[in-house]
Amino acid sequence: MLQVGLIGLGSEWEQRFRPALGRLSKRLQVRSVYATVGSHAEQAAAELECDAAPGLLALIERDDVRALLILETDWHEGIPVWFACQLGKPVFLAGRLANRLCSTDLHRQAAAAGVTLMPDLGHRYTPVTSRLRELIATRLGRPLTIDIAAGSGGHAGFDDVGSWGTARDSFACAIDWCISLIGTAPTAVVPVRHTDTAGMTGAQQYDVEFRRPSSGGDAARATIRIAAAHHPAVSVNGGATGLLFPQVKIQCANGTALLKPPCGIVWDVGGQPVSESLTADRTDVEVMFDHFSRRVLGGLIPVPTLDDVQRARSLAAALP
Repeated sequence: MLQVGLIGLGSEWEQRFRPALGRLSKRLQVRSVYATVGSHAEQAAAELECDAAPGLLALIERDDVRALLILETDWHEGIPVWFACQLGKPVFLAGRLANRLCSTDLHRQAAAAGVTLMPDLGHRYTPVTSRLRELIATRLGRPLTIDIAAGSGGHAGFDDVGSWGTARDSFACAIDWCISLIGTAPTAVVPVRHTDTAGMTGAQQYDVEFRRPSSGGDAARATIRIAAAHHPAVSVNGGATGLLFPQVKIQCANGTALLKPPCGIVWDVGGQPVSESLTADRTDVEVMFDHFSRRVLGGLIPVPTLDDVQRARSLAAALP
């Protein structure tokens, strides 16, 4: 079991993170909670049967806290992560936190110290994405073409304040999802604005070519269309899933798949379509917390890094 400290609660605490911690009580044990509003920390600590920390540093320095779940930092910004790096404690970074830190010295300090900083990229871990990975490995074969219809507005790991536009947020989310699924980097991104395809009037379209796989074969391609309308997060098992793509079509080496996130998938190999509903599967947060704990406890399981966030944002920022 991994003993962790919880810093900040944030707007997604009740719907997204609290249910996941409850279902992972045999893998994660919260030992202490810190929030800038003391009454909030005390309430969460009572629910989790742990201590409310008197201060930020007091929590991070605790001997019985091996890793940190940072859900919100308020005015502290990168200070909790800096202290964690100094003490060699791994950190899970929720929402915008990874976005704010991916280009800072903290990122480089953590890498030099070998400290894991795992960003919240929940779109990689929705129930349909997890199931799709299984099918690619066992039945469908590697992806060849991907067609994504995305809403306008990014996953919390990519959105930000100021000039960062919602279409670019959505592209960053979608391109990161494609990269994680295909396993190679993009070689070309071509914008085709104001298309009218699949009923998405006024959508912005981006055609993406990927590097050839090292094992050989044709390079994968993706078409990402960003609709003008925003598509809100949907709740699964009581937990919000982050940005959801309304629909994804995938052509693989041995068959096809149609995804209707977060829980619907229809896949076809040899003209025999199979429809599945994954409402009973684990939420994205449960999977991320599980992978984070396994990694911290010495496992070799791969987890996202701030490099992934920076790469997706850089690709999106370069678009006209």
